Amino acid sequence: MIVLVVALAPLLLGFLLIVLIARYSPNVPRQASLSPGETLDHRPPITPDEFEDIIQELMQALGMEIVFSAQGTGGVLELTCRDPRPLTGGRILVHASPVTASGQTDAAEVLGFADGVRGDMGALKGIFISAAGFTDEAHAAMRSTPAQVELVDAKKLVELVREHLPDRAPLLESYRSFSGEGRRHVRANRASGDDDPTGGDPARN
Repeated sequence: MIVLVVALAPLLLGFLLIVLIARYSPNVPRQASLSPGETLDHRPPITPDEFEDIIQELMQALGMEIVFSAQGTGGVLELTCRDPRPLTGGRILVHASPVTASGQTDAAEVLGFADGVRGDMGALKGIFISAAGFTDEAHAAMRSTPAQVELVDAKKLVELVREHLPDRAPLLESYRSFSGEGRRHVRANRASGDDDPTGGDPARN
């Protein structure tokens, strides 16, 4: 009996340490460090309903028809849109998240979305919008995947709203994280010069 207790004691102690670490260690968010002179953003977070309205209005302003829309936990949106242009049009999948508390969107999340776009035989491309921005690994992952996915961070979203929904831009910029002067990240398709997440504004063609 004593031998059994001695043998199990280290295992029980190790298990207890794991429980204590998991319970009391702080979660480290995937937040980029502040740049010199940059201050914390004290503006209120955007509400899920306001975020949904702006995203839907933006998609429509870009000439797309929304055929499906669903709002999930935290205001995360899943949209299926249709670009009605002949020959070059098609179905576009949109994943839009206003969530910033958990830090930047990582490679695993964008690759999961890219797999969904690639698996949808009728999808022309995907658009992943994240108010929290994307990690460098997420951008690198997009450059290595065959799926056509555009990554849109808060800064890029503000630019698009300013261009296509100028009346809505001041409201969007009154919320946390949304500013044309926000943190910059290298966009996956910057080298291609594609600044329109739909691959071209139908209203201009």
